[in-house]
Amino acid sequence: MKKEKENVLNRIVLITGVFFLLLVLNLWNSGNLGVIPQLFKNPRIQVFTIVVTAILLEAIPFILIGTLLSGLIEVFVSEEKIKKVFPPNRFLSAVIGSFLGVIFPVCSCGNVIVAKRLLKKGVDTSGGLAYMLASPIINPITIFSTLVAFSYSLHIVMGRILLTFISAVAISLMLSKNKDILKEDTAEYCTHNHNLSKTERIFHHAENDFLLMGRYLVLGAIAAGIFQTFISREVFIALSGNKVLSVFMMQILGILLSLCSFADAFVASSFVNMPSFSKIAFMVTGPMMNITVSILYSGTFKKRFVLKLLISVFFTVLILGVAGTFIGRM
Repeated sequence: MKKEKENVLNRIVLITGVFFLLLVLNLWNSGNLGVIPQLFKNPRIQVFTIVVTAILLEAIPFILIGTLLSGLIEVFVSEEKIKKVFPPNRFLSAVIGSFLGVIFPVCSCGNVIVAKRLLKKGVDTSGGLAYMLASPIINPITIFSTLVAFSYSLHIVMGRILLTFISAVAISLMLSKNKDILKEDTAEYCTHNHNLSKTERIFHHAENDFLLMGRYLVLGAIAAGIFQTFISREVFIALSGNKVLSVFMMQILGILLSLCSFADAFVASSFVNMPSFSKIAFMVTGPMMNITVSILYSGTFKKRFVLKLLISVFFTVLILGVAGTFIGRM
C-alpha cells in the first residue's frame, strides 16, 4: 500500500515536471519566455511566494527541533520511564501532557512528531493528544512572546493558558477511547539498526521523521499561501462586530493564517477593536488546527481520527471562547 502511494506521488511529480518543461520549451520556441518574469511581478503571486517562504522558514527550524527531540525520546527514553511520567489515569495523563511543553517547548509543527513518538512508546492517547494540543502554547517561549505582544497583560496571557488547558484536556478525554490512531505507513517506517551508535540512531530517527513531515509541511504552506493571497483579512473584520461571531471569525482566521505559535500573538494584538476572548480564540485555535498543522495531522493519524480531532478542537474552543466572552461582559 505504501509503495503504491509512493508510485502515485512519483508519477504526479514526474508528470508535473514534464508539463512544466514542455511549457518552458514552448514559450522559448515562440519567443515568449519573458512572460515568466512578468508573471512573478504580479502582486498576488508575490504575496503567495512571500507567504509560503515565510511559513517554511518559520516552521522548518521547529520541525528540526521536534525531530531531534523525537530521536532522543526513541533512543534514550524507555517505555517504562515514559509510563512513570504519564499515570494510567486518563485525566491525570491529560493534565501532565498539557504542561509537558514547559520542558519540551516545541512549536505547533514539531509537537506532532514528538506526540507521535510518545504514543508509540505506549503513552495513553489522552496524554499524547494533550501534549500535542497544548505544548505549542503552554511553554515558556509562547508565554513570553504573548506577554510582550500584549504589553505584559496578564489577563490575556492567563486567558490563553486557561483556554488552552481546558480545551486540551477536554478534547483529549473525549478522544482517548481511540487507541489505534497512527497511520500504518508512519508507525513502522523507521527500522532499528542496533549496529549504529546512540548518536547515529538519534539522527537516523530524526532524518526519517524530518523527511516524512517535511512533505506535509510544504503542502500545508502552499495551502495557507493560497488562502492568504486570495482571502482578505478585512472580510473577517467586517463580519466580527458581534462578540459571539467574532470568536468564530477569529478562529477561521487563525486556521487560515497558519502562524507559528511563538509569533501569532503579535498578529492577534494588531486586531485592536476585537474582543479579548476572540483574540485568545485566534491564538488557541491556530496552533491546534491551522492549515499547516492539519496537513501534518493527516500525515500522522488515520483520516477518520483527524476529522474527529479537528471537529472537536474547533467546537470546543468555540464554545469555551463564546462562554468567556459572555463572562467577560458580566
